[in-house]
Amino acid sequence: MQNDLFINSAQKIETDLRPFRWRATRIGQEANRLVTSPSFGGTILAVFSKNIYLSGRDGEILWIAKVDLPMHRRCITAPFQLHPLRPGQGFWISGSSLQIGEAMAIDLDRGEQWRPFIIGPGQADPVFMVNERVNWLFSILPRPHPEAGLGQAIPMISAIVKGKDLRTVLSDSLFNRAIGPIHAIANACLREDIVQAAKMGRELIGLGPGLTPSGDDFLGGLFFALHFLKRVFPKEFFWDEQPILDLIDWSFSRTHPISHAILSDLSSGHGPEPLCDILNFLLSGGDRDEMLLNIDRFCRIGHTSGWDILAGLLTGILLLTGKVKRFREEAGD
Repeated sequence: MQNDLFINSAQKIETDLRPFRWRATRIGQEANRLVTSPSFGGTILAVFSKNIYLSGRDGEILWIAKVDLPMHRRCITAPFQLHPLRPGQGFWISGSSLQIGEAMAIDLDRGEQWRPFIIGPGQADPVFMVNERVNWLFSILPRPHPEAGLGQAIPMISAIVKGKDLRTVLSDSLFNRAIGPIHAIANACLREDIVQAAKMGRELIGLGPGLTPSGDDFLGGLFFALHFLKRVFPKEFFWDEQPILDLIDWSFSRTHPISHAILSDLSSGHGPEPLCDILNFLLSGGDRDEMLLNIDRFCRIGHTSGWDILAGLLTGILLLTGKVKRFREEAGD
């Protein structure tokens, strides 16, 4: 009888220590690079109901996300359930699995490798056609609600596109602190003044609560747009990128590590899946109904992150608006 009790207790302890295993469904390109290194490991940064953020020993960031969330190059999706995990616990590579704490493991061997498609030079429509799609997008976007963070600046950005100057003052103290720098950045983009845009961007770094402050997200959307305008239209857009690189370096110690990683990615053209789809539509067209679904999906990211990044993206697109305006003035239109 005592031996039976001992065996049952031992089996229970072994079961309790055995990690719950989940199978990765998709693995982003950067996440795959990291987890294919047998020596990769580090600690848990943050745990939420749908995301687990991890930091490698050298500061590399990746996260595990539920399968219904948008992909990103640092993301691994899996249909996991949360187990006893807490920030500071370790993670490591064990064979073909990512072991997170003692209670959870993600099997990586069957995960689909994910890499977004974004059009390159020579694949976009002429700047005039792209500008028309941007105008259409402004015309159909719903007015951002009070919980949209810096997305509340979109009506002001739309007014600037139309040659008007609309500065909205709201009861939202965060928005009111950001509206001055955003207005200055928008007008700098119209003039194609990247130095001034980056200079004013310093006032937004770290502005707002959470792991990815709204100011960082806005700048990420801005730099994402600038990166692809320069890449896709090399004859129309050319500037020294050093002011943006300097801002990214300067921000390292002034915001959360997760936010810095995402901001750095966006500035070099790496964004979440629906943002890439939105940009593809603006540059080369496509199904408008699908575009609206992508915008809805994108604006659901985080508490306000989707709206913040979208506002930054549309601000960056003002470079194209300014370019089209100058083309028309030179043509005598």
